[in-house]
Amino acid sequence: MDDYHDTTPHPFDAIPEIVVPQEERRNPVAYLLRAAIEAGPIFRRKTPTRQVSRYGPWQVYLVGPEANRFVLHTHRHLFSHRQGWKAFFGGVWNENLLYLDGAEHAAHRKIMAPAFTPACLSSYLDVMHRVIVRRAADWGERDAVEIRAAMRDFTFDVVAEALLGFAPPERVRALHEARNALCRNHNAYGKAAYWRHVAAQRAHLNEMLTAAIATRQQRNPPDLLARMEADRDDPAGVIDDEHFIGHVQVLLEAGHKTTMDTATWVLGLLATHPAEQERARAEVETALAAHNGALTLETLKAMPALGRAIDEAGRLRPPVDTAPRGALEDITFAGYVIPKGTFVRLHLAATHRLPTVFADPTRFDPDRFAPPREEQRRTPYALVTFGGGPRICIGMQFAQVEIKALLAHLLHYFIIEPISGQTPPNVYDPADPDDSLPKGLPLRFVKRR
Repeated sequence: MDDYHDTTPHPFDAIPEIVVPQEERRNPVAYLLRAAIEAGPIFRRKTPTRQVSRYGPWQVYLVGPEANRFVLHTHRHLFSHRQGWKAFFGGVWNENLLYLDGAEHAAHRKIMAPAFTPACLSSYLDVMHRVIVRRAADWGERDAVEIRAAMRDFTFDVVAEALLGFAPPERVRALHEARNALCRNHNAYGKAAYWRHVAAQRAHLNEMLTAAIATRQQRNPPDLLARMEADRDDPAGVIDDEHFIGHVQVLLEAGHKTTMDTATWVLGLLATHPAEQERARAEVETALAAHNGALTLETLKAMPALGRAIDEAGRLRPPVDTAPRGALEDITFAGYVIPKGTFVRLHLAATHRLPTVFADPTRFDPDRFAPPREEQRRTPYALVTFGGGPRICIGMQFAQVEIKALLAHLLHYFIIEPISGQTPPNVYDPADPDDSLPKGLPLRFVKRR
């Protein structure tokens, strides 16, 4: 048994229990935040009957910077990503990077990591900019742009073309539709109809992926797919056919969903905070002028205020609100025992709103990350938008560059306005994980002179 603080830990039954009220279930962040403030960094919740086969009878929630450090870094070996993410995704995907633990994960990640070096990011930026220009070409002529849908399509296009070399746009769109068909399973989890849907739709998606891989665009330097192909074809390689397709699946999934969420949220916040929007725009204009109008990595580095606005959007609305894990053995945290096999939720979104960590935590305040405040540095593991520790999101820099390039282009060409005062509400809908953003966020893009 591992020890955290208390040498005489309390049993599992002593962990504070919470019951999320019915009216809070579509937006549990506020309730879980209150629970963390009142009960401390650990509490438990009885799993609803219909989900017991998926998560077990109890789920343990961990909240706060110390919990983040414990799970993501110092005691990460005690927690299984496989047990957590496979249950969370409902067995939809092939074996993939998210499901791997320990040395196996390290071996696969080592092969994939070089595709995210600055040299590769620079080549991806060209693709990102091309997709941005294509997607936003007519926004100035439209009365409104439903930005959630627009970001969903934009981010899928970018990851499909930049990381995987998939083209033309018609094929990418068909892949996106096949992905949606797989994820939108309206049958009850665990029932025969659920698994029939998964098997049929996953086979269809994998068939389309295989065809797209066979005809994809080759890129120099080698893109991520080329690196995975080389390892799969190597007799000594670690990536087999199952993981090869699984890695492609999860890259498309994580590579567009998380970026879509953050891009949607930051656009809504800038639209409803015109002073922050104008400040970011002035920085964009200065950086572009200093680099002869070229949108390069160096140009983006010269936009720190824009980066802080993105970070603040990620704090207020992290694209992954909870990091699921499975306890590999009996674990003691904050004086309580978490039994082996327990489904654990490290709740990142609640941590980001703790008033003991962030000043006025519900306020959109990008300057909280600027010197001398730097609230994210004052408390290690307080800001975990992309996770933390050795398994921090492999695509973090890719996503940051993508969102920054998108915003730089839009701020340069448009003034972004809300419609009827709408702003994206902070709603998380656990009943529909494929549709966890607001149903609609229309924005107006007014051409700048």
